[in-house]
Amino acid sequence: MADGIGKRRIESLWFIVNEGRRSGEKGAALLELVASMPLLAILSVALGTAFVFGVRAYLFLMSDWALQEQVGYAMERMVMDLRYAEDAKIEGNRLKVHCREVSGHLDWFVYERTNETAPRIRRSSQPLTGQSTLGKIRMKEFEARFADAREQAVFLRLVGENTLTGQTYELETMVTLMGKTP
Repeated sequence: MADGIGKRRIESLWFIVNEGRRSGEKGAALLELVASMPLLAILSVALGTAFVFGVRAYLFLMSDWALQEQVGYAMERMVMDLRYAEDAKIEGNRLKVHCREVSGHLDWFVYERTNETAPRIRRSSQPLTGQSTLGKIRMKEFEARFADAREQAVFLRLVGENTLTGQTYELETMVTLMGKTP
C-alpha cells in the first residue's frame, strides 16, 4: 500500500508540472531555448568576470600588504638594534651597529642593501626582506646617516616597491643612540 500511495503522489506532482502544457507536448520549445541561452551566456560571462576581478584585486591587496610587512619588519629590526647599541658607524651605504645579541655577546651587525636583481636588506648575512610568495618585492632605497654632529642620532629611510602592482612604500625615522656616550 505504501508503494501505491507514493506512486500516486509522484504522478500528481508530475501533473502539476505539466498542467500548463497541451496534451502530448513534452520538453522545452525551441523558441524558449533560443531566448534563454543568450541570457544564460551573458549572466555566466558577467559572473565569471566579476569573480576573476575579485580574485585579482585580492592578490594585489595581499602583495601590497606583504610589501608593508617586509619594509616595516626591516625598519623595526634596525630601530631595535640602534636603540640598544653601544656604538654605530655609517660607511657608504652600510650601517654598522655594535649591540648585544640575545645571548649577551657584544657584536657588530651590518645593515646593507644588496645589489641583486631584486635588491633586499640584509642584517649581516641574514636577509630581512626579499621575495615573497605574495608579491614581487624589491628594496629601492636604503639610507642611513647621522642626524647630528655628535653622532648621537641616526636617520633611517627605507623605500620598497611591489613590482607586481607598482606600489611603493616608504618609512623613515630618527633613532637616538641611548647606549652611546658623547
